[in-house]
Amino acid sequence: MRVPRHIVESRHERLRALIRTDGFLPVAEICRRLGVSEATARRDLSEVAANGHITRTRGGALADYNTTFASLGERSGRARTAKGRIAAAALEKFPRRGTVFLDAGTTVQAIARQLLRTRRDLTGLSIVTNSLPVATLLGGARGLDLHVLGGTFLHRQAVLLGADAVRSLAAWDFDAAFLGGEGLDAEGITNSHADVAEFQQAVLRRTTAPFFCLDASKLGRATPHRVAGWDQLGTLVTDASSTQLAAAGVKLIAARLISA
Repeated sequence: MRVPRHIVESRHERLRALIRTDGFLPVAEICRRLGVSEATARRDLSEVAANGHITRTRGGALADYNTTFASLGERSGRARTAKGRIAAAALEKFPRRGTVFLDAGTTVQAIARQLLRTRRDLTGLSIVTNSLPVATLLGGARGLDLHVLGGTFLHRQAVLLGADAVRSLAAWDFDAAFLGGEGLDAEGITNSHADVAEFQQAVLRRTTAPFFCLDASKLGRATPHRVAGWDQLGTLVTDASSTQLAAAGVKLIAARLISA
């Protein structure tokens, strides 16, 4: 018997709301929560994804982060001078040899650009990334050993995320990791999507020297998903002044703060 369209649309709306709330849902959980068969769940996912509200993944779906979050191009022009200063400061801590992780995001891209400008030979350095723009920038750099992690591709961000990306980190240990973020407050660093936070948490477990690189426009913001508190976050690289940080309740010892 054909189900009336208004019932199907109501179910689609419930599905969108569930995925927005959870960030990611596997098919089995969708079936349980909506009380539908696997075939119906997959059909609903395909219809909702076709309208741009979610991103299908293997075995489930991601929230609409991939369509509502500002695109890479939109973000690249923001705080460009600050990002350049942060990149220059971060490069002073960038290892000459060893294995380094570079996160997605325009600030980390600025680090990659300055690395190419200041070091003509990268022999002895391995870089691992989940960012296709970073990989494109560094591809072919003299002497560099470059690796791109697998995962679910989010086209507006040109980044690979999800459970496969987290699992692929298990093969690596990093001498340093350079990461971005959307929020910087007294409690630590946050991002707007659970998959980003989960991935960065996994990177933190694989590195001895994490560097979070955020410009002053992120100060005082707290987006929904916390990466970690300051006791776990390593070093902050920022153009925000000590006065600005203190006013926002961020208290870091000098050894864990690099001022750009």
